[in-house]
Amino acid sequence: MVGMREVARKANVSPGAVSRFLNQDKTLSISENTKQRIRAAVRDLNYDINKRKYEKTKIQSIGLISTIDRKKEIDDPYFSQLREGIKEEAKRLHLGLNRTYYLAEDNPQEWKDFDHLGAIVIIGTVNESSIQKLMKQNKNIVIVDNPDITADVDLVYADFERMIQKNLSLLVAAGHTNIAYIGGYNIDINEYGKKEINENEKRLRAYKQFMYDQGLKQNINYKLGQWEPLEGRRMADELLAERADDFPTAIVVGSDPLAVGVYHSLQSAGIKIGKGLALISFDNIEIAKNLTPGLTSVNINSKEIGNAAVRLASEKINGERGENVVLTFPSTLIERESFHFS
Repeated sequence: MVGMREVARKANVSPGAVSRFLNQDKTLSISENTKQRIRAAVRDLNYDINKRKYEKTKIQSIGLISTIDRKKEIDDPYFSQLREGIKEEAKRLHLGLNRTYYLAEDNPQEWKDFDHLGAIVIIGTVNESSIQKLMKQNKNIVIVDNPDITADVDLVYADFERMIQKNLSLLVAAGHTNIAYIGGYNIDINEYGKKEINENEKRLRAYKQFMYDQGLKQNINYKLGQWEPLEGRRMADELLAERADDFPTAIVVGSDPLAVGVYHSLQSAGIKIGKGLALISFDNIEIAKNLTPGLTSVNINSKEIGNAAVRLASEKINGERGENVVLTFPSTLIERESFHFS
């Protein structure tokens, strides 16, 4: 049976333009030539105009599913900028943000009524089986920050693994081989908000692989916890207690908030960061340059990632492409006193 997408393809316009024209949307501004092409496509394909009345129409709107709770979304600069980018681009493209699920705290009993939304943007590590279930309602899905998903969806993420490898290469080139990693657990969440905590975190994974590849397996040393400053201090304290006689000469930290706690721990122990110990982190938030010594950190433009996720969603809503897209965003290492690499 011929659908609106086939009409749009034949008329060389977007499905949204076909829908608005056939529904006599007075705000639609298209040329007379375009109108004629749509009429001709409807006639040539024998499209049943009345059929659209019974189809559940997708609206120009995005549903948002987040694995991050509301407080962290506000407090963590990475996620607050990501959300700002999503809101900014949705406004620019005249797309509504009609529904937001915070899986970590909303406790939804089931996902339903996603079929009328134009697209869905998912932030974080929702597990694969839950995404497959969601695709039965809506195939227009864009996933942010979860490169491991194999479902037929769009993916947008910062290239953390490549940057970990680059940072470690710089440390090895500077003579460091006893390198530790301090980061957070990976948390997979399903549609009911149930969490599975595991070590399959992309930064840790890249750290371990690099150390193996460099013949430094014996020096692999890492600590994982929650992604917050107090946990950074706790993990650094544990590292100090366990490795007092053979403390690492360099530490890579998974995020700047964790690094704040690591600083407190190491400085309380009399370790001179940037002199006796090299330290590199991720996020490049405002506090990174205000720490003493200044924190060398990877700058990630999460606002641009949010912008890109909405643009991909818009393309899916308007039927502008059939293939899925994977976008990886490069990052820049900002050098400060905690590690000089040049």
